[in-house]
Amino acid sequence: MNIRNFLYLTLITYNLTLISCCTEDNIPREKAYPRFYFPKKEYKSFTSECGFSFELPTYTVIENKDSFRNQRLASDSCWFNIVYPDLNAKIHFSYKYYDDEMVLAQLLEDSYKLTSKHMSKASFIKDSVIDRPNLKGLIYSVGGNAASDKQFILTDYKHQFIRGAIYFATTPNYDSLKPAISFIDKDIYHLINTFKF
Repeated sequence: MNIRNFLYLTLITYNLTLISCCTEDNIPREKAYPRFYFPKKEYKSFTSECGFSFELPTYTVIENKDSFRNQRLASDSCWFNIVYPDLNAKIHFSYKYYDDEMVLAQLLEDSYKLTSKHMSKASFIKDSVIDRPNLKGLIYSVGGNAASDKQFILTDYKHQFIRGAIYFATTPNYDSLKPAISFIDKDIYHLINTFKF
């Protein structure tokens, strides 16, 4: 092989390499799911002004609700959010004091209706009973792409009623949020297990 052919072959190889590197990659790719970095599970005591207490994750922040639909009701003074800043999630916590069994029945009915609103997006709704000497309630696990994956109600069956629901500030996609949902679920069960009126 002479030098001229060698240079000619090298030039062709160089040009082909250059052309092949500059073309766009037209291979379709799957959408990526977010990566979560979870803190170590640690808890601290929290006592509300309304007299109930539980253990709260140390990596969360309490956000008091100053108003509800631009109104502040005296009965809603114990409403707050448990905020997960790194996960873009909140557990909405609402509290009601009642002195009539009919009011409790209405609160239970309202909670059921709020959970049932997720049926259009949910693949299932499963409830678990909480039955302790001074604490009764339900935990609703909502499957699928519903806006709230976990909801719960707690009562002492005397005067106090609490409803909690977790929401992420993003479009619900169970597959992508599953690691965060599982992480917060453990905190919710810990909250309920340490809850006292």
